[in-house]
Amino acid sequence: MGVFDFFLSDEKKIQRYQRTLTDKAEQPEEREAASRWLAQNGSPVGLLALLSRFEMRLEHQLKDSDEKEAVYDQLVRIGQPVVEPLRAHLKKARQVSIPLRLLAELDGIDQTVGLVLQLLEQERKKDDFKPDKKRQLLVWLADGRHLRGAPVAAPFLTDFDEGVRYAAVEVLIASSDEASRSALETVLADPKEESTRVRTRVADIFSSRAWKLENPEAVAPHLPVGFGLRNGRVAAAER
Repeated sequence: MGVFDFFLSDEKKIQRYQRTLTDKAEQPEEREAASRWLAQNGSPVGLLALLSRFEMRLEHQLKDSDEKEAVYDQLVRIGQPVVEPLRAHLKKARQVSIPLRLLAELDGIDQTVGLVLQLLEQERKKDDFKPDKKRQLLVWLADGRHLRGAPVAAPFLTDFDEGVRYAAVEVLIASSDEASRSALETVLADPKEESTRVRTRVADIFSSRAWKLENPEAVAPHLPVGFGLRNGRVAAAER
């Protein structure tokens, strides 16, 4: 993009094109040219730089989506060499939805689920108040109904963020095995759960699936409006 690029090392060129690619103030044509250069470079560092486009958001959502899909298509065409840089990117990324879709396409669902479980364990051990990544990872597991996610999702039922707790609930609902039902019952019995949305979702599932409660006495005082107990099960109030 500049007459002096010839004198720059590959590392400096990659840094320069990455800055252009992730600069909201740049013209779309310049960002597109930067993405093409990085794709053609094809080195692990160049691919990491190209993946960084998924972290940046433009105010114009349609334009942002179009640019990201163009980068996605470039990476799909490159294929297998993208996998290791992509896995490294996901460990540090804040926005993981598109990269996870890409990894599933390039490396398969089983490998992607395995990485998501590792990333959730990593997020659980962090002592911070940044719920976005946890939420995205849990939503991905829930949307795909990946049953392996239930044991890893269960600890997030007491997360400080309501969105994370709700997403964890959805992962456990998809599993619906005995351990998951037991974990979901603790949500109904927990006096500290202040989210009506979370409580109602869990109560609705217990009601619609006629799951028997292990400890109805503990659940009864905390049922959301519109639900009661009948024969040791949660029941929606008759209208």
